[in-house]
Amino acid sequence: MKRHTSLVPLSQEHHDGLLLAVRLQQGRAALPRLWSHDLRAQAAFVTRFFAEHLTDHFAAEEEHLFPAAAAANPGLKAAAKELLAEHAELRALADSLPAADEKHLECSLMRFGQLLEHHIRSEERVFFPACEEHLPSAELERIGRALGPGRGVPS
Repeated sequence: MKRHTSLVPLSQEHHDGLLLAVRLQQGRAALPRLWSHDLRAQAAFVTRFFAEHLTDHFAAEEEHLFPAAAAANPGLKAAAKELLAEHAELRALADSLPAADEKHLECSLMRFGQLLEHHIRSEERVFFPACEEHLPSAELERIGRALGPGRGVPS
């Protein structure tokens, strides 16, 4: 699906998040050469990935895209509110991983993977297309400038 250029960097950043989500959901079925089966190693990876990738990605959406979408359309406002709640749950899960006991760690990792995949797919399949439909081109371009250069995968 072709994206408005202002949303392309966010879409590109979703790729690595989906890979992580799938591996977390595969659990012990993931290929060992691609993914550690050690739960503590997985938790450390998720914590690092969140800090290095999702923190800035979520901030960009929360500061620029969600407010513009909420102002443009009541349906987008409700969707942005739901996506914001998912950000908060993902943050809480990531924050809880280092201290999680072995009994709860596997469930927390699985939940993180499920929620991250659901979140990304909701943005890509529903929210971004609705933003492209309801936000004026000038507003989408403003969002693209606010996201700045260097976001996403280099061409």
